[in-house]
Amino acid sequence: MSDFNPPARLRGVRKSAIRQLFDRARPGSINLGLGEPDLPTSDVIRRAAVRVIEEEQNGYTTHAGLLSLRELVAADYESLKSTTDGVIITAGSQEALYLALMVLVDEGDDVLIPNPGFVAYPTIVRMAGGRAVDYRMPASGGFGFDADEFRRAISTRTKVVVCISPSNPTGRALSSDDLAAMAAALDGTGVYVISDEIYRDLYYTDARPPSISDFYPRTLVISGLSKSMSMTGWRLGWMCGVEDVVRSALVLHGYVTTCASTISQKAALAAWTDEAAAARHSARQIFRARRDHLMRLFDEHFGVRAVVPEGAFYAMLPIGNFGTSMNVAEAALERGVITVPGSAFGSESEGFLRVSFCAEEEVLSEGVRLLREALKTLSDEGRGIKDEG
Repeated sequence: MSDFNPPARLRGVRKSAIRQLFDRARPGSINLGLGEPDLPTSDVIRRAAVRVIEEEQNGYTTHAGLLSLRELVAADYESLKSTTDGVIITAGSQEALYLALMVLVDEGDDVLIPNPGFVAYPTIVRMAGGRAVDYRMPASGGFGFDADEFRRAISTRTKVVVCISPSNPTGRALSSDDLAAMAAALDGTGVYVISDEIYRDLYYTDARPPSISDFYPRTLVISGLSKSMSMTGWRLGWMCGVEDVVRSALVLHGYVTTCASTISQKAALAAWTDEAAAARHSARQIFRARRDHLMRLFDEHFGVRAVVPEGAFYAMLPIGNFGTSMNVAEAALERGVITVPGSAFGSESEGFLRVSFCAEEEVLSEGVRLLREALKTLSDEGRGIKDEG
């Protein structure tokens, strides 16, 4: 028997519920769980990567990443007035999140995180020695931003606020009014904001959602190309913002990663071309049609009108009448459908399943049909489920 005992900061840290359910799914299960676009990486990116592999040497870049790529990233966030010294190219946006929290958070600091919010937030805060404190995005308000809830969560111990727009898991996007209210509440506090914008180019509103960096200068933006360009396995993300913080993060990045993949960095330069912009537009149209299809399925099969996502590729299905979200997700898994229990994202999303629409419409239809069967097994003769026929 092993006598290994991890350090206190890592005790109790486990794989997320998302991965646990995915790893236990039987072969052939319908995957409505993982947040991974099923669309192929754009041709313009793949062509660039092939050329780079065949024609160029691909040793290390500088720790911070290719200068030309950092210039493009910095230009995307004009309000931050960042130079290339304010940008690090990372191994996906999750490394950027890790770096930001590790260099900002000291033992005992409070970090405000949205409830519901991405599963990694509280875990990395804990690794950094901080304390995760929720600000509620109330389910009763359609998971929208509540300025009063946010202000109540701020204290003298608050060091960092994490925000995400569009949201994982809810798909809700923060409006300019929301972000202005957040900035006003933080004015004069010295608190840093980490803005998770990995889904910002996957939106279904008339315009791209705004960024808190337009309202609050003490911001670090983390983002990347994993979702918008279907480049999850390419591991290409970035951090952009307050240069003193970025310089500190760069030291940690050098020890943790050395540099992001050189091939991925060089190929990513093509993401700022007109062809890539057209590919993002096409992807948004596809995901919007899938979203609308899924909303109709929820209404037809369950008689519920779920909150309509404004971005990302997730929808929250209310299932509170059938047991805990984990029990429902387990029942769905038995029927061959992978979903994620709302409890994985915080107390506000208990009573919901996160359903990903990273699948073709016929797959969504079959997945929802099987999910309906799973819910029937949890109900009293199907009570609470709208009858078909």
